[in-house]
Order: sequence, then structure tokens, then C-alpha cells
Amino acid sequence: MGIRDRKRETLKRLDSKTLDAQFLQEIHHGLNCSPFEAEAVLEVAKEVYYPFLDQQSVKAPPGKVTLIAVDANEPAGKSVVDCKNKMSA
Repeated sequence: MGIRDRKRETLKRLDSKTLDAQFLQEIHHGLNCSPFEAEAVLEVAKEVYYPFLDQQSVKAPPGKVTLIAVDANEPAGKSVVDCKNKMSA
């Protein structure tokens, strides 16, 4: 019998409370999938939805268009590369 490592136990418990772990649990038990199948579904869901959930992403959600244009306050004659861009979704 070993010595309990409370910090390690706490980290393991917190690991199981992530959104990924919750999603895997729902797929595994709710749809009666194997852990391998649940992991595959999670990876596909991340691949499809993550680009639209990322705050730094420039991709627009499905059905919308992102337009990047030169800001109206930029002076004439300035190189387009040096101009400030404005994004509209």
C-alpha cells in the first residue's frame, strides 16, 4: 500500500471535469458507444465546430460571410498593405 498523493488525486478529479470528458461521457453512456467510438465522435465534432467557436478565428459561422476591407479612415495614396483593415461579419 502506497502513500496517498492528495494533489495528484485532485488533479485527476479535475481532469475528469473538462468539457471533453463530459462530452465523452455523454456519448459513451448516452449512445452506448465504446470509448474508442466516443473519442472518434469528439474529434470529428472538434474538427467541424471548433473553427467557429474560436474567438480568434476569422471564419464566419455557417450562412454568414466575413469581409475584410480597408478602413474608411485610411488616407488616399497609402499602400494597401500598410492600411488598417476592418472586418465585418
